[in-house]
Amino acid sequence: MLRQFVLTVIILLAGLEARPTEATDFTIEPGKDRNLVVFTSKATLETFQGKTKQVTGNISFDPANLGDSVTVRVDVDLASLDTGIPMRNKHMRENHLHTDTYPKAVFEGGRILEASGRTLNPGDTVRLKLSGRFELHGVKRTIEVPVDATRAKDGTLQVTTHFEVPLADYKINRPAFLMMKLEPTQHVTVQVTAHPKS
Repeated sequence: MLRQFVLTVIILLAGLEARPTEATDFTIEPGKDRNLVVFTSKATLETFQGKTKQVTGNISFDPANLGDSVTVRVDVDLASLDTGIPMRNKHMRENHLHTDTYPKAVFEGGRILEASGRTLNPGDTVRLKLSGRFELHGVKRTIEVPVDATRAKDGTLQVTTHFEVPLADYKINRPAFLMMKLEPTQHVTVQVTAHPKS
């Protein structure tokens, strides 16, 4: 009798482990919604920002069980960054970011290091610490970023994150304009809306 009970429990557990996850796929489309990536550059006398709405990407996870990983890829078109001054745009693209050779910044993830919750149903917000690979200027590095993810009532996913980019880590020369030299670290903010695939 005991042996039969143990076998039954083992079979049930095996069935639970074999059950496939119900991953939901989301897409980020360029120029839509309020998608925005902002690079903030600080100097002694001035702070300016480079902004773009040209963001694409895919996110896939199981909303009922976040587990320890989520599939993320976000691409940012660096050639579309606008600092508000055409000559400064040209200078940044040609002399520092070299967008002809390295047109995109890419984040791919990722491993969930921390999570404020394990589900993300419509109406929920979860704060995560996500580990992934960030590629910029031909250099790929593993970074950890804080992420706020909100599942709207209509099923869309709203994601925001912010992190710092030390220019030397990505072999980018520290920009200088006239007598103004920028700080060695740039501050990046990303805000995107991802739509569930039909």
